[in-house]
Amino acid sequence: MKKIILALVLLSSSGFQSCLNNNEPSQDQEAQNLRVLLDEIEEISLSVPCTNASDWTFTEYGSKACGGPVGYIAYPTTIDVNAFLAKIDAHRQAQEDYNKKWGIISDCSVPAMPTGVECQNGKPSLVY
Repeated sequence: MKKIILALVLLSSSGFQSCLNNNEPSQDQEAQNLRVLLDEIEEISLSVPCTNASDWTFTEYGSKACGGPVGYIAYPTTIDVNAFLAKIDAHRQAQEDYNKKWGIISDCSVPAMPTGVECQNGKPSLVY
């Protein structure tokens, strides 16, 4: 009788465990994936020293839960701009999907739009 109970307990726990081991990433994993993608975007953005502000521009990035961008990022126009903006769009879409999937809420403030970019010590700085 003890062997039957033990077998049932083991089967039940392994069945429960298999429900937990689906291939869907957790909310934390998806948040980490978003952070990695944003880190890649920032790395590309800073891959060129800022020595001439006229070689730089900016774009919005991210997606707030109630709509609109999370913020703005400067980037050099000397990089592959189409590939960079495609990565920005992929991040925006992934964050929008994440917000919907996990029921994320956020403040509905609208970040100020920069008026330009200036170079400070080789790094871009957004001007407001």
